[in-house]
Amino acid sequence: MSNRPERYIQLANQYEPEGIHLTLPFDGTAQLLQGWGDNPGFHAQFTYNGVPLKGHPGLDFLLPAGSAILAVDAGRVVEISNEPGGFGRYVKIEHRWGESLYAHMGDLSVESGQRVERGRKLGSTELLPRKYPPHLHFGIRLAPYNRLDGWGGFADPLPFLYMPEPLPPVSGDTETGISAEETGLPAMLQERSGIRRP
Repeated sequence: MSNRPERYIQLANQYEPEGIHLTLPFDGTAQLLQGWGDNPGFHAQFTYNGVPLKGHPGLDFLLPAGSAILAVDAGRVVEISNEPGGFGRYVKIEHRWGESLYAHMGDLSVESGQRVERGRKLGSTELLPRKYPPHLHFGIRLAPYNRLDGWGGFADPLPFLYMPEPLPPVSGDTETGISAEETGLPAMLQERSGIRRP
């Protein structure tokens, strides 16, 4: 059971000054494999626009292969691409408040330019066996954002996600999940001239 007061859970987003209320990007429950800002030493070797990351720029949810990935809010699909050696196949959605990113996807159920409603299936987690467990990397950018801020312009999604129960981290450590070395997760792609990071 959550340590938040029950009244707070019922009114979840009414206290957010930005008025942003997001549903989970999957059905059911998942473990938090890597949280926002986790493993700063590991992520400092990767850059966005030449600026080293301050930590993990999103949330990694451990999900079974082929799990449905859902839009957290209504918006328009603005980018579908593949970053081999990094985020893999990903979808980016533009919202009234900014954008959301869903990475390490397998099959896709949407097309670029398509409008989607909250809860719409975007695709699924990867099916192919990898050296890391199947998971979803989820990130948000709140407009206006700055890609040079050490987070690639991303913000912590957790305060905006409505969850009746807290997510259990894999390690049992409620603050940081587990280390990047323990997860076996792929490293982010090293930034170089000519690549466009999502």
